[in-house]
Parts: sequence; structure tokens; C-alpha cells
Amino acid sequence: MAIHFDDWQDVKVAYEVARLGTLTAAAEKLNVHHSTVLRRINNLEKNLNARLFHRHARGYKVTEIGAKLFTTAQAINTDLERLHNDIIAADSTLRGSLLLTTVSGFIDVLSDVCEQFQSLHPQVQLEVILDQNRLRLDHGQAHIAVRAGPRPDEGDYIAQHLAHLSSGLYVSKRYIDKHGMPKTLKQLPLHNFVSGVAGYNGKVPYFAWVDENIPVEQVKLRVSETSEATRAIVKGLGIGGLQHDVAAQYPDLMPVLANELSWPTDLWLVTHHLVHRTAKVQAFSQLLKAHFKEMVL
Repeated sequence: MAIHFDDWQDVKVAYEVARLGTLTAAAEKLNVHHSTVLRRINNLEKNLNARLFHRHARGYKVTEIGAKLFTTAQAINTDLERLHNDIIAADSTLRGSLLLTTVSGFIDVLSDVCEQFQSLHPQVQLEVILDQNRLRLDHGQAHIAVRAGPRPDEGDYIAQHLAHLSSGLYVSKRYIDKHGMPKTLKQLPLHNFVSGVAGYNGKVPYFAWVDENIPVEQVKLRVSETSEATRAIVKGLGIGGLQHDVAAQYPDLMPVLANELSWPTDLWLVTHHLVHRTAKVQAFSQLLKAHFKEMVL
């Protein structure tokens, strides 16, 4: 009797379960819900009329028949990855789209690089995706990521250090005219602040500091994007945290207690190994690294 596959993706999903050992790990790797993984495994076993896994409390262990199937699947996966690499390596032209992902707060820092890239390579359509969630480079959701914080440690990613950044509290002259400038840490809880919405602050150290040290009634505005916090601070709605490089672009902003409060962070250029050496990615990466190198000179 001939074997019938309704969907080759069933084999791919089952292969990841066999490789990682649990539905949850496979679902996280594939960026799908674990119920989707279970459904695909059940569908594959039904089509093959064979049990591919032993289910137990610690996870999924392949059967003898499953081991034979996944040995073949691994070989197919290796061949497809090699083919993908060959196709990517052949991309030596500067054309098409280049997807860059970062958080909204970095667009002010990256805008000069984006403008320079567009001027040098007009045949490339640069798309900047501003998202607090980390897009999956291994799924093609973006070609380049600019990330702040600890060094990214995803196995297939290439992380290059761009810069040491630092942030502090800032206030606009408009706010000072109305409420004055705080002179000590003890005076800060008496002032109005801008911070982030719940669930977002842990990713932004100066938002987290505000929530830990400023009375909730003094946080007059909460935003879900750091770029909107910048607008609010510039407009005089309250004191708030900003990267020093961003704040320097607004002459009406003044630092608040700069010697007492500062939040350092590292900035990373992140690419996936499959697209790292393509012409578009290399062209933008070189401009980006040169830009930050000049900033520290």
C-alpha cells in the first residue's frame, strides 16, 4: 500500500518533536501552538498507519519505525538547508527588499544610517519593522535585527556588538517652567513622570526604575512605545528616561540628576547565518557598524 502524505509539514513538525523530545520545545522552535504540533503528529501517524512516538511523562521518544522515518527526514532537512545556503550565497545583487527590525526607540538613532543606505542603494526597498517582540530571523520575518541588552544567544544567529549606550532622566524646559527642576533624589517623587504600560517596563530599565521608585499617582502617562515616551517628554508631560543620543537631538531637553541616575546597555547587530553574507545584509551592516564607530570617536 502506498504511503500518502497530506502535508509534508507534518513530517517537519514530527521531526522537530523527535529532535527536541517534547511538544512544547518543538512548538517554541516552530513558533506555533503545542496543539498544532500534536494535531500534525496525529495526522502523520494516521496517514502512515504507524506509531512514531512512545508518549511518557518526560516527553516523546521515537519508536523503531519513527527512527527510520526521522533519519530520512534529517537527511532531507540537511539537503534543503544546503540548497537554501546555495541560493542565498548566489544573492550577490543589491535589489529587492531588506527587512530591518528594532524597537521604536532606536529609530531616531538609526535614521541617518537608513537614509545613507537608501541614497547608496536606491534599488533596495528598505523596510523598518518597529516591534517590541523579537521577530524570528530564522523564519524570514526580518533580515537584520538591532537589539539592546544582553548578547543574543540563539544558536543560528550571528551577534556583533555595535555600541555601549547609556540612558538617563530628562525633562523639557516647558515642564521646568511650570514645575521646576528637581535638585535631589528625594524631590523626584513629587514630580510628574512618563513611563511604560504594564508588561512592557521590564524590557526598558528606566521605565522599571520609575515604577519601583515613583508613586503610581505621579506617573501621569504610560505608553507602549519608547518613541511615544520621547514625544511626551519633549511636550512637557513629565520627566522620563531617554537614551543620551536620542535626547541630544532635542535642544529643549535637559538631564535630570545625571550623576545619580544612569542606565547602561549594549547594542547588537543580529543576523541569521543563512543571510549573513548576502550583499544587502552586508551593505547595511557595514554602514551601521561605521556609524556607531564614528559615534565613539
